Amino acid sequence: MYTLITDADAFSKLTETAQILKQHQSSFFMNAAWYQNFIDTVISKDGDSCVFIYKNNGDPDNFAMLPLTLKQGNQPGSLQSLTNYYSPVYGFIPSKPEASVLQACFKAIADLKRNWDTLELRPLAYEDVFFAKSLLNPLKTPSIPFFCFGNWYLPIEGRSFADYFASLSSQVKNTVSRKTKKFLNTPTAEIEILTQLSDVPTAIQAFEQVYQSSWKQPEPYPEFMPGLIRIAAEQGCLRMGVASLDGVPIAAQLWIVADNAAYIFKLAYDEAYKSYSAGSVLTAKLMEQVIDVDKVEVVDYLCGDDSYKKDWMSHRRERWGLLVFNLANGRGIMRFCQEMPKYWLKTLINKLKN
Repeated sequence: MYTLITDADAFSKLTETAQILKQHQSSFFMNAAWYQNFIDTVISKDGDSCVFIYKNNGDPDNFAMLPLTLKQGNQPGSLQSLTNYYSPVYGFIPSKPEASVLQACFKAIADLKRNWDTLELRPLAYEDVFFAKSLLNPLKTPSIPFFCFGNWYLPIEGRSFADYFASLSSQVKNTVSRKTKKFLNTPTAEIEILTQLSDVPTAIQAFEQVYQSSWKQPEPYPEFMPGLIRIAAEQGCLRMGVASLDGVPIAAQLWIVADNAAYIFKLAYDEAYKSYSAGSVLTAKLMEQVIDVDKVEVVDYLCGDDSYKKDWMSHRRERWGLLVFNLANGRGIMRFCQEMPKYWLKTLINKLKN
């Protein structure tokens, strides 16, 4: 079956869907509150619709669900995972569904026939992409895997913050120690880690003030981050680090502690205070918080291969996507003819190199 909704109010009434998400969430970024905020602040603004594909083959304990977006704007008729650049990971619900049930979900999507031209799932774990592709092949539904971004992360492996910090390069240790001492010796300097629901107004104001003074482009969905800060606090997951001088926030970092992990979601600093390296000072303090206090098993820098992430993290993995073509749709055939030859050529070149 599938359920089509167009706004957050409609989603809030899907009690069965919300219950499934609550019971079988594989990640903070795929729970009911995350989707509620995403639909309310992103999907509703774009004028798109959401489709929740659900199959259980008659067994309520053996099921699969795929939350999707039906695009209405620039790419009408295109389906994609219920994600955008805010989403560091996407996956199946539950995280390891039976192959036959997940294949039934893909068949249900295919049975929508002419209502869609392509389906884009992203960002998935590398192994999930090729698992999904293997299920689509028997349905004679062509698909192309593609790289999304690198993901740097740090397994804690039972270490204390002191042990972890000692393992960093001498350059990073010296820089962070020197900058931390300089910052904290400034009489009006202050570092706060906001965690409570009562901290939400302060956290939102501090983050928005720093973000507006940073190098970053204005948010196209300005209500998303305040909503995320609020739901993180409601779930006890909020770790908002704020560095201030003279009572003015000059750096802010949103970390989320969930799933036995600390997710580093969003960073910003005021360029006028760049010489203080408040971002590095704040990162070290938050690392100490999540390792020694929250006792997380992993710290995850989420999206991107930014060079500074290598200074703090030790491991890298990749997130990939899957582009699926509907050959019962004219636009789907056209996209297939455009993209598949490029994929075949790239595959051939890679084989020749190896």
